[in-house]
Amino acid sequence: MRTRLAWTVAFALASLAVAPVSAASAPKAGGTLVYATGTDALTLDPQFVTDVPTARAVMHIHETLVYMDDEGKIAPGLAEAWSVSADKLTWTLKLKKGVRFHDGTPFNAQSVKQTLDRILNPATGSPRRSTAEAIQQSRVVDEHTVALTTGKPFAPFLAQLTAYNLAMLSPTAADKLGKDYATKPVGTGPFMLESWKPGDRLVLARNPSYWGPKPWLDRVEFRVVPEDGTRVLQLLAGEVDVIASVPPIMLKRLAGAADVRVLRAPGYRTVYVGLNNKVKPFDDLRVRRAVAHAVNPQAIVQGVLGGVGAVGGGLESPAIGGAAKGLAPYRHDPTLSKKLLAEAGHAGGLKTKLYVPTGRYLMDRQVGEAVQAQLKEVGITAEIVAPDWGALTAALNKLTEIPMFLMGKGSPTGDLDLTLTLVTQTGGRMNHFNYSNAEVDRLIALQRQTTDAAERQQILRRIQEKLYEEVPAVVVFYEEQIYGGRASVQGIEVHPNESVSFARAWKQ
Repeated sequence: MRTRLAWTVAFALASLAVAPVSAASAPKAGGTLVYATGTDALTLDPQFVTDVPTARAVMHIHETLVYMDDEGKIAPGLAEAWSVSADKLTWTLKLKKGVRFHDGTPFNAQSVKQTLDRILNPATGSPRRSTAEAIQQSRVVDEHTVALTTGKPFAPFLAQLTAYNLAMLSPTAADKLGKDYATKPVGTGPFMLESWKPGDRLVLARNPSYWGPKPWLDRVEFRVVPEDGTRVLQLLAGEVDVIASVPPIMLKRLAGAADVRVLRAPGYRTVYVGLNNKVKPFDDLRVRRAVAHAVNPQAIVQGVLGGVGAVGGGLESPAIGGAAKGLAPYRHDPTLSKKLLAEAGHAGGLKTKLYVPTGRYLMDRQVGEAVQAQLKEVGITAEIVAPDWGALTAALNKLTEIPMFLMGKGSPTGDLDLTLTLVTQTGGRMNHFNYSNAEVDRLIALQRQTTDAAERQQILRRIQEKLYEEVPAVVVFYEEQIYGGRASVQGIEVHPNESVSFARAWKQ
């Protein structure tokens, strides 16, 4: 049975007590739920999704074959059962019967094959092709059975199938629309696209033919509101029903409002200062370590975030299974930082640019300004550049334009393999650090083939220790998910991988 953190659960807010919303009344059908988010979706094609705010919209329209529940166990999705061959190379999945895509196309083994073939086809150009690259062959056994074969044993296979990039697409729509699928998606999910005005709002309508429990809501509106404070004011005024990324400074105010509730949930995201290893001066390890000793994560968590979030040194959040425990933040030592800069030829300081998002992470602009101030103390003058989310991600993907950046990484699958491959492997599509280490690449490949859990864990730890030593990024904090909602809203589901579901939400 799927376990989720429901909106009706009460969470402790430091010393503030938050009363749970009553669940005594039966769900009420109808109405539109307005969700205010800091950044817009960048695409509605799952195979091109690279960020969580986009995935939150996309995964109301689409579904995966399996998913990972909040206990870290693989659970049935569009596939109801599975088995693996004795040699660990072929996975056979039994699919749910009677499921149809929004356009009426039957969901079957052929649609699974076509979805996977599409993302693996280089002509598609998916930035997340690596999520499926272990699959060498997709074979239709019968209408509701598909066999997926890997070239070598692949330890994170089922976890990989939970990735939003591998959500199922209508083969009819995908073949007909091509690149236009990004604006006219057709999945099997509980909601369908009604309208999308990029930069403003995305409206999803209830899927009346959904194969599972039908949504209570008629519509869900994703409204783009980049400023944290504006989202809070709109929630208090009743203009929106749910908001993401509540700034800690507003927690007391929201807790004191009788008609508003706050939900705090653990998450998998690490927020960090990324350093481009192939752009001067960050191609010098001494400079990267100087930055690490200049940044004071504890001061940022306490002074900017009001104690929300945790500190640590490892790139992977300790909430994720397989994350290395005990990697402490680099010691805050401005004197050592200046010494390292001098050794690297920057005794008089240096100038650079720090790219910062607005509205994507918890108080991201303010965190960026705090990092800027801490760097200034050791002689690093960092000019803040704050483009919109789409422009920032596009610039990062060019890999050569941005020297230093505030970003975050989560874990869509709850398994380290996906993000290690994307973020730290040489040539990874989200390796904005331009980090390259042959030993790390070898270990990433090795852990994929290691089916013994304890042995794989040791390999994963060595990878994380190597990253810690070479400082492609300086961890600032591990993010906590904070949402605000009207007291009349119930049934919202929040997951550690930062997905949010309105499929069973309703408004009193």
